[in-house]
Amino acid sequence: MRVQIFLEAGIPPQQVAELGSLAGDAGIETLWASSFPGRREPLLCLSALAAQQPTVRIGAVPLSPYEMHPLKMAEALLTLNDMSGGQASVTVGGLGHSVMRVTGLTPARRVSVVRDCAEIIRAAASGKLSNYEGAVYSLLNYQADWLTAPPPRIYVGANGPQMLHMAAAVADGVMLSDVPLARMAEVGAHLSAGRAGSSLAGQPLRVANFFAWHIKDDKVAAHAEARMELIWRGLLQPWHTETFLGEADAALVDSRRDAFLQAFLQRRPDIEGVPEHIVQALVDNLTFTGGPQDIDRVAAELSRFAAAGLDEVTLKIHGDAAQAIRLIGERLIPALPA
Repeated sequence: MRVQIFLEAGIPPQQVAELGSLAGDAGIETLWASSFPGRREPLLCLSALAAQQPTVRIGAVPLSPYEMHPLKMAEALLTLNDMSGGQASVTVGGLGHSVMRVTGLTPARRVSVVRDCAEIIRAAASGKLSNYEGAVYSLLNYQADWLTAPPPRIYVGANGPQMLHMAAAVADGVMLSDVPLARMAEVGAHLSAGRAGSSLAGQPLRVANFFAWHIKDDKVAAHAEARMELIWRGLLQPWHTETFLGEADAALVDSRRDAFLQAFLQRRPDIEGVPEHIVQALVDNLTFTGGPQDIDRVAAELSRFAAAGLDEVTLKIHGDAAQAIRLIGERLIPALPA
């Protein structure tokens, strides 16, 4: 199983470059810079690392065609890819709730818009004269004739059936988010169906799953951090939680999502109105949380995911990024299936 790292949003470019060097030495495959309102722009944050021609792949996640025209996204990505010697990746998403809250944008025709974006990036990255007529976006008489590096990898962020089916049809990979093990067979069926009927049928599809990594020397602090971040675990939607909470408790969590958001905003671990056993079940099933002694347990869980069809894990690290990268490289990667 390949390991990717998802950095906290807004880390300055020079620090990203230092972390990228550390990640390459640790055996990490991809270093993702994340996009979040009010933080530094992720593609620019990767530029110093790209200029070093890194051994680790670099990528931005998620980029949305509701915020940036697909052509401008493609050209920014291709420039980064050229700088890095063909090491760039992108995850195209719809529109995150955090961005919707800040901008007031409402995504319409989300599946079609993301499909257009992924296909425009692929067409632009080919270096060939391209014409693409999409449902929303088009690319007419376009050619990037300066390309020399191998093309970037295109992922689509997806969890729901329609987006999964589409992602498998147009992308090099799909990035799931907080998908529990019990849902992997369902996800795999959608991906197989989408790939089989597409122009990419027969080509490998990279399947990554985003997980929160809260493994620290201070186990109490790790659990507190995990609780404060729970709102972002699949936004606590019942599809993510019913398999281990049951229908009634999943509905309670769904109704109390504002309490989880307040815990994040106020940086406190207590979730008002939600029983402790439910909060603990969310931490146990939607995050990797604990101390270094828990890494073998995490590796065993990832082995079960690998058997269910997952071949990449994307770990969102918090706090001391360098320490987390070292721990992942020294303790987790050697314990994972090859």
